[in-house]
Amino acid sequence: MGMKSIEIPLLFVGGGTMAHAIITGAQKSGVLSGERVGVLDPSAERRGMFDRGFESAQGAFEWLRGVGMDGYGIVLAVKPQMLGAATEPLRSLVEQSGVSPMVISILAGTRSGQICEALGGVRVVRVMPNTPAQIGMGMSAIAASETSTGADVELAERLMGAVGETVRIDESMMDAFTAVAGSGPAYVFYVAEAMTKAAVGLGFDEATARGIVEQTVVGSAALLGESDDDAAVLRAKVTSKNGTTHAATTTLDGLGVMDAFAKALTTARDRGIELSEEG
Repeated sequence: MGMKSIEIPLLFVGGGTMAHAIITGAQKSGVLSGERVGVLDPSAERRGMFDRGFESAQGAFEWLRGVGMDGYGIVLAVKPQMLGAATEPLRSLVEQSGVSPMVISILAGTRSGQICEALGGVRVVRVMPNTPAQIGMGMSAIAASETSTGADVELAERLMGAVGETVRIDESMMDAFTAVAGSGPAYVFYVAEAMTKAAVGLGFDEATARGIVEQTVVGSAALLGESDDDAAVLRAKVTSKNGTTHAATTTLDGLGVMDAFAKALTTARDRGIELSEEG
């Protein structure tokens, strides 16, 4: 679908892997034009990866004033523990700008209220992407806050839609989303790792085992994405009664693997809640 391009200038605070993926994806799909993106990062190496890299908040705001400050956005893309250090020099500049910017926060476990406290009068939309966003196949949750408008949420959706799929959720579901989709790639890699070890155990050499498992996982994921059937139906289609697959899945069921996943995701969600309360 033709994505409408974002009109306001966006300042990314933090130029890490995720910021780079979002900017690259959004420019490629025409959602962001290069001259409306700035990146604030203390590392010269990271700044060098972008057209407009700024070492100081002051410099970044001078650039913003140049492109027009009747409306602007800030994308917070630093590590959660860096929130205070990253926002402190911005706060007074935001106040001086006389404009309340929209802030997209991709900080895990950081509530919209904490962002508002850190930056003053801003409109916050919380976004949680996952690492497949790096190849344009992300799954990002978007949560409005008390301060954000419908237009803010739509802008966040346009931005994240450039690197994958988006879903709107209530902010109270953010820790659950992180447990499912944020940590989710690791569960798939865990299964792939287990299958590779098992294949080596069956007599394949490491390189061959890895090649077989990778293509099987990538192919199966693609089939799941293309098919109208859900995972349970696709699994049933591969499983003939009392055949080899049936022997394997019966063993997995006997070992309680389905329940183990339910426990694992619940633990991940609960840890997310703990972490955000410590924050």
